[in-house]
Amino acid sequence: MATHIDELQPALAPRWLRYLEALVITLALPVIGWIINPNDPLLLGSGLTWLLAIAPLLVGMRYGFAMGFSSALISVAIMGLEGFWYHGELLAERAQRLPIAIALILVGMVAGEMADVWRRRLQQMAILHRAQSTRLEEFVRHYQLLRVSHDQLAERLAANPFTLRDALRALEEKFLSLSSHQDPLAQHGSELLNFLALHARIQQAVLLPVDHQQRLVPQAAIWFGGEKALDWHDPMLTACLEQRRMICLKSAMTQGINIDNAPLLAVVPLIDVEEQIHAVVAVTAMPFIDFHRGHLHLLAVLGAQLGDMLQHTQHPGQGNSGDQRALVAQWVRHAREHQLTSLLVTIDFSQQLSDAQIQLIIDNVAHQQRGLDRSWVVRQADHPQHLYVLLPLTQPRAFAIYSERLQEIFASEPGLGEACQAIRLSYQVIDGRLSAKKLLSRHVHAEVSHATS
Repeated sequence: MATHIDELQPALAPRWLRYLEALVITLALPVIGWIINPNDPLLLGSGLTWLLAIAPLLVGMRYGFAMGFSSALISVAIMGLEGFWYHGELLAERAQRLPIAIALILVGMVAGEMADVWRRRLQQMAILHRAQSTRLEEFVRHYQLLRVSHDQLAERLAANPFTLRDALRALEEKFLSLSSHQDPLAQHGSELLNFLALHARIQQAVLLPVDHQQRLVPQAAIWFGGEKALDWHDPMLTACLEQRRMICLKSAMTQGINIDNAPLLAVVPLIDVEEQIHAVVAVTAMPFIDFHRGHLHLLAVLGAQLGDMLQHTQHPGQGNSGDQRALVAQWVRHAREHQLTSLLVTIDFSQQLSDAQIQLIIDNVAHQQRGLDRSWVVRQADHPQHLYVLLPLTQPRAFAIYSERLQEIFASEPGLGEACQAIRLSYQVIDGRLSAKKLLSRHVHAEVSHATS
């Protein structure tokens, strides 16, 4: 039984195979008719005129409008050749054959169009499913992190003012302060591993970066608790990269992975919500009392959170214009092909705002982003002009709610005050009518803009 909507997606055959199959089906039925009755191979005179309609119906249902229509035209051509072969003219018995030809074309067109409609609907549902799954995955990770943080807070001394979320936020600020050309793991990999070891009570582990081809980079390994001889092709490491989830001794034994004399207790991937692994942490020593399901779950949750942090570090909101246009173009294509509406919100900054106030606004907007949302700043002469916020799968009526929420957040910030009046919010609907280039360069009309106060 299928457990994922991608497993239900219709997989089309290669183009050459589709053409070949459509041609074979269209020609095979007249051949069968010729075998049954050589004098009337299309069975037009025996009351079985539907024989020719089978090919356009099958091809149209399988491959869509274009192939069904083509099959119907080939069937009409075959009927004309049959009339020329047996009666000496292409339009023999016009009163009988013309309605049949029209019926063939209609069958191919209707069957193909219905197949295209349902295929487009399946693709639309698949895109919605992937988007909602990403949002759900992000929500579950934050929920698990919050639950674990509160459990630890209840267990520790009341005098300890720092929670797990506080420590994670402090680590994230260090990573976000890096410039785009700096490798986050090379700069702060040791601190990341120390953070994981402290909160997961790991005694010995190694942090292994992963390249763009999802291969380990042992040369950049970072150790905690002393080095230890390891096989970089260990089955548990390989299984973690292939399955994209944490592998421990118990799960390895359940899957039948060879772990004889295994030096590893668990392999934790630092994986983001887009299923990209940035690094893995191989644990070689930890207290026996902590090696249980709940603690391993904590390891997996922390690995996911650190993976998201690395993803945000490597792909910050202020990307280059090519990435921005490609991102908007992706949702323009979804809107055009699958009728999935999105919003492109623009936040304009007045010259009255200082750089510190603008940065405060940008930070507040970034904190309100969901899993699929993206934002970037457009600068002119090194001064921020406005902030773009892409809200995928969002209807225009949701803009009023979004604008009101931002208004309340800005008004509550001590550093803004009356400066909120200098912030102007507007939006454009991504419905497939305008290209990404026009959306990013188009002036938003006043009637669809809302200013905070």
